[in-house]
Amino acid sequence: MVLPHVPPDFPLPEPEQHNETYEGLSRDYRRIGTLGLRQYAWESIFPVGHRYPFMPPEASDNGWDYVAFFQRGRERKIPFRMIVLDSGGACRLNTPVTVDALDLSVRRNGDISYSIACTEYRFVV
Repeated sequence: MVLPHVPPDFPLPEPEQHNETYEGLSRDYRRIGTLGLRQYAWESIFPVGHRYPFMPPEASDNGWDYVAFFQRGRERKIPFRMIVLDSGGACRLNTPVTVDALDLSVRRNGDISYSIACTEYRFVV
């Protein structure tokens, strides 16, 4: 699903690296660790019943469809695929994620305000 609005300064964090330092007899040693999982969070709206000028043409104007999409995926315990394109259409991120938190509230005009927190998901092969 194409989200109707994403903040213009969408965060693309780099993962933390789990390095460790050990004390030796004559000097310290550093072990380069594995990369952690990226975490993403943002706030926006799901419009209900009307289109805004900033919405992409592929986005739905039924915000409850987005809510149902996220609820259904979370209940089925399947990761979501997050794809982020830049303004020129080049793919800057394409990764599976889990939704850790989804907080919703209905605005006076009927739109749905939401905040979402996601964590990168790695498939075990």
